[in-house]
Amino acid sequence: MNEQKLISQTRHWVETVVVGLNFCPFAKKELANTRYLVCGHERMVRAIEALLDECDYLDAHPEIATSLLIYPQFDDYEQYLVLLEEANRSLDNNQLRGTYQLASFHPQYCFADEPADSAAHYTNRAPHPVLHLLREASIEQVLARFREPEAIPERNIATAKKLGAEAMQALLATCRQL
Repeated sequence: MNEQKLISQTRHWVETVVVGLNFCPFAKKELANTRYLVCGHERMVRAIEALLDECDYLDAHPEIATSLLIYPQFDDYEQYLVLLEEANRSLDNNQLRGTYQLASFHPQYCFADEPADSAAHYTNRAPHPVLHLLREASIEQVLARFREPEAIPERNIATAKKLGAEAMQALLATCRQL
């Protein structure tokens, strides 16, 4: 699949699921300042280097609020979890924790404490494997003004469960059809 299609599908998911269902109440404001990047590196080392390069890019471009790095080659969920672990370790090893943090999304995302067929998983399911690189300072600013930010995940899960797994699956499928 070409890079533009991967980006279009991921952008559509952000607009229709993340913003459309209000899974992230802060995302709508930053849509125009979001960067999408396809990291097609097969090797873990290069995939992590791409993440660190994006941190450098964000450092040099403060007008960009956030970056979504799309990793299509990490479609195996277990392999993706290793990528996520290595990415977080790299942020720590490079003293980037506190400046940046990661949110993770994958087409097969599963919460350990939810049944396999739960709609709750769709709060973190995306059309492609994604590491969402967020500026820590921006998160702290919006959370300081947001009432009960700790309730956001619970509210999102309730929304997904109310819609049901079939409806959530259909929403995700429409993102892949672009």
